[in-house]
Amino acid sequence: MRIHAPHIWNRLNFSLKFAIIIAVAGVLIAIIPLSLASQQNGSQATQRAADKAGVVVNLIASQEKSLASFAAGMAQELTPALTAHDQAALTSTLLRYSQVNTTSDIVAVHGSLANAAVVGGTPLAGNDRLYTTLSQTLTASYNVAPGPDGSPWLIGASTLPTTDETAFIGRPVNAAFIQALAGTITTSADTAGIAIVRDNRVVTEGSSLLDQPVASGTPVGGDITSALNQAPSPKVANVNGRQAGVDAQSLASGFALVVSSPVSPVITLWEPVAILLALIAVSMFFIVVVVQTDLQRPLRRLDRAVAAMADQNYDIPVPRMANDEIGRLASSFEEMRRQLRTTIAETQARAAIASELNSPQPLERALGQVCSHLRRSANADTAFILVNGSEMTDSFAVCDGKPLDLDVTQVLGQEGPIGAAYRYTGGDAVMIGASAGSAEFATGLQEFCAAPLRMGRAVLGVLGIARGSGDFGRGDASLVSSSAEQVALALERYRFIAMVQRQASIDDLTGLYNHRFLVDYLGQQVALAERLNTPLAVLVLDLDHFKRVNDTHGHPVGDMVLTSFAQTLTGSIRRADLAARYGGEEFIVVMSNTAAPDARRVAEKIRAAVEALVVPLGSAGQAVTVTVSIGGAAYPEDTTTAQELLATADAALYDAKHGGRNRVCMARDGDAAGEGPNNVTSVVRARRSAQ
Repeated sequence: MRIHAPHIWNRLNFSLKFAIIIAVAGVLIAIIPLSLASQQNGSQATQRAADKAGVVVNLIASQEKSLASFAAGMAQELTPALTAHDQAALTSTLLRYSQVNTTSDIVAVHGSLANAAVVGGTPLAGNDRLYTTLSQTLTASYNVAPGPDGSPWLIGASTLPTTDETAFIGRPVNAAFIQALAGTITTSADTAGIAIVRDNRVVTEGSSLLDQPVASGTPVGGDITSALNQAPSPKVANVNGRQAGVDAQSLASGFALVVSSPVSPVITLWEPVAILLALIAVSMFFIVVVVQTDLQRPLRRLDRAVAAMADQNYDIPVPRMANDEIGRLASSFEEMRRQLRTTIAETQARAAIASELNSPQPLERALGQVCSHLRRSANADTAFILVNGSEMTDSFAVCDGKPLDLDVTQVLGQEGPIGAAYRYTGGDAVMIGASAGSAEFATGLQEFCAAPLRMGRAVLGVLGIARGSGDFGRGDASLVSSSAEQVALALERYRFIAMVQRQASIDDLTGLYNHRFLVDYLGQQVALAERLNTPLAVLVLDLDHFKRVNDTHGHPVGDMVLTSFAQTLTGSIRRADLAARYGGEEFIVVMSNTAAPDARRVAEKIRAAVEALVVPLGSAGQAVTVTVSIGGAAYPEDTTTAQELLATADAALYDAKHGGRNRVCMARDGDAAGEGPNNVTSVVRARRSAQ
């Protein structure tokens, strides 16, 4: 039977593999000459230098991010004083921030509105060398910049909201800073040197190469220069006549970090071999336990979390681990998981909002669903959409979460967060807090992220989210901004559709509803009256001798008469009643929840108003007067269908015409006079033109 070594190796677990590798390495070291042992020591030294350099770079990067976060908080607090041009408040705020930092730090604000800086609780002049030098380097949220003497400074900067001013904090990389870094990577048994170099010269007090201090301005040797040119590859270099592992890491602005670790000397060949052979047996015993505890178990936990992300499950957090390489790797994966989950949530929210706005449903229901998606995605206390009134609709508000009991028109015109967003002219959302005197503050909501619903030059309203406490982030602002664009488009689309529908239902001349709309509306009202058991009345109106007006004065005058009559008609009925032009000079009025006696009184009011109507012709004091004949019918006493109701009212109009015109006749007037009921059919009488 043939034995395949690769197959056997693949079947071994990691602990056994690691133990075998250690054993083989020990045997090889036992037979390697002294020179190879020395080379191994050099490799170890370079690895230690690389590891320590990585730790130091991460510490510096952490300091930079911390300073940037500090600058962002300072920018938020400086904004009111800066926008109010309150120099005293600006200086006071800087002094307060300076007192919570080390005395060597500089806190400052720079821009077109103000230039101020404080170091160690002492304000600096606007032309101070340190301030002017550092303010010229504000190109990013954080970086490393040279000071006036060429030494490095860590800079954290943040742009003040709604301005082009920049708040920043600078921390010198001085001897105390270098000593603090050295304390994190060196022990008495494992020493190392840290130096900051620029242009092949040491630029920071407190720097050292191996265990020897190096003064600022001292040029570095050729081997160090070679390591700088090969960065970030570590190498063995000659440092002051001693062998050392050297690793150089670029910081920024031409600065480089040089970490040196001594190469352990090999005294004899057999001394390390004897020690190694003695330790191999013990190492083989403990290797499985050590690897299982410190390596395999954390790796398996990390593997499960990463596998979940590969399956697009971003809700399982990456477990926290020790502060070592695996722990830092786990932290990086956890940060990536959070960012991916946030991005996916925002994308899903945008897609859901677009779906709701494009679905066939009432506008306010769609806007309510949009608010629901916004509130859940941003984890806000409330989400709201305030729409200003227009010619097509009254102002209204839609809210999800904690209610905003505010008058829409009033709050849009005030100076609170919502009013500020309504007047905001930027291209994104505005994040603003509610002042103590604003209407929004009275609702218990203090932090707002809102954007105007802008369509071209018109602003239709405001969309936003709010919390009682806790700031919003850039992702929230991006979601609010994109949602506002979608909602504005939806509002414009709804307005356009409503306008088209209204135009299709309106008579061009009189502005009243047309015949097609009337037929649908009357059918709906009859069905509603039947379901609610309420009365309904219909009036049919016809101008008397209207043909004579057209023949005598022409059709333009006839159109003027029709327009004036329509205005008189709408002024004589309730807002809840519907007036429509049925055709020619004939009109219809539909009155819901109205019985026959009330309908007669309204008809008499219309008849009297028309009789008093005078339409001036504009020449030589001439005018035209008209009268109207009105027939009426009521549901349910006269009929029970929309078609018969209209036919019955038309028959009553016919009676009014034949009774002398300029009068009102209801469907049961004949019954009251002792006559039999009208012979009502379900066929509408042919159109007539009153003569």
